[in-house]
Amino acid sequence: MIPSGPSTSSTGAPAVAEATEQGPKNPRVSSVTVQLEMKALWEEFNQLGTEMIVTKAGRRMFPTFQVKILGMDTLADYALLMDFVPLDDKRYRYAFHSSAWLVAGKADPATPGRVHFHPDSPAKGAQWMRQIVSFDKLKLTNNLLDDNGHIILNSMHRYQPRFHVVFVDPRKDSERYAQENFKSFIFAETQFMAVTAYQNHRITQLKIASNPFAKGFRESDPDSWPISPWPLLSVPTRSRSSLSPCLLKGSDEHEKDPNKAFTSRTPARLHHQLLAPTEALLAPATYPPLTYQGLYPGASSPVRPRARPTPYPLPNIQADRGQGGLPLPAGLGLLSPTAMCLGPGQDPQ
Repeated sequence: MIPSGPSTSSTGAPAVAEATEQGPKNPRVSSVTVQLEMKALWEEFNQLGTEMIVTKAGRRMFPTFQVKILGMDTLADYALLMDFVPLDDKRYRYAFHSSAWLVAGKADPATPGRVHFHPDSPAKGAQWMRQIVSFDKLKLTNNLLDDNGHIILNSMHRYQPRFHVVFVDPRKDSERYAQENFKSFIFAETQFMAVTAYQNHRITQLKIASNPFAKGFRESDPDSWPISPWPLLSVPTRSRSSLSPCLLKGSDEHEKDPNKAFTSRTPARLHHQLLAPTEALLAPATYPPLTYQGLYPGASSPVRPRARPTPYPLPNIQADRGQGGLPLPAGLGLLSPTAMCLGPGQDPQ
């Protein structure tokens, strides 16, 4: 079984990384200290056994690795990067009956070692220390042939993220001082198991509860919505849109008072993309014929538009499967070949 996560300092104290044994360092990196952000959340995941999803296309980490850096030379240039090292030489499996990780055998062959440079690197120390540094662009993948620069990991293996601060030495012979110009940091509470799907259901629940991008999972219960979502999918009784007569509006309540803020859980930018149900869109047309006065107000005589002849015979669609026709869903009509959309000045009867 996997040993439980190491004990850490009190929840209120900042998580300061333990610098690995690295020998003498350049003064511009020797005084650098790093604090882990969202320490309490990382500890909560670590107690359950953190799992990180890896996919072929690459998946971002949650919690996101974020740090606060102190002690840099404000005028010196630094590059920040991360890599991931295996915690052991074993492969694991999850036992659902005991809710525990068990050793399943020896580790798979090592994946290609990669590092992830922070996209703002290099930058002055003053810039790095001005705000929290977030590695939200970092992605994990299990694709050994990945060419997008993602971190390649083996599923069902344990890994430890490492954070590195590298001083960009302006000297021409800076290669001679490469070992002195960087400092590495490890946060034990950030270790995780790479998986293609969450194994521990408690990890799934904690990710949904704490990830701001999982809002849809937390609010999927329709009973908790302030208003019913169905009016958003209904056909309005009267369309006032001048942009396109075929676009459907939102709820009737919003049409009556456009200044009233939406209380629906649905994002406002998606309201204009919601269409009527399939039954309403495929129902037989009940609109009046398009008139000449509707297009040109003031015209003297109505002119009914002619139906343009089809360039080829229309197939004889029948609902009887036994006669070789296409089966039609019950309750659905078909759009007429000459069905038209209402003009800007027309209202449905």
